[in-house]
Amino acid sequence: MPEDVRSALEGRWGNLSRRLTENLALDGYRQGLLSLARVRRLLGLATRWEAQEFLGSHGIAVFDFDPAELDREAALQELADANRQSKRG
Repeated sequence: MPEDVRSALEGRWGNLSRRLTENLALDGYRQGLLSLARVRRLLGLATRWEAQEFLGSHGIAVFDFDPAELDREAALQELADANRQSKRG
């Protein structure tokens, strides 16, 4: 890579090796080529939570739930909460 190009990119993005590795992880996960565990290992992160946080900070949902499923889960949670409240008093 020409030095002037490297300097311009590093001036904007910092460590190019890290930037490229992160982009590989993001693209690989988006395309289904990398699992969360592989993203974690590729980036040298200690926990899956760090990998989830990394992906989330780049707008990538780690958990892909159907909106209808989320609505059902919310309704069940509300029902369970109401039942607990009624039993308390």
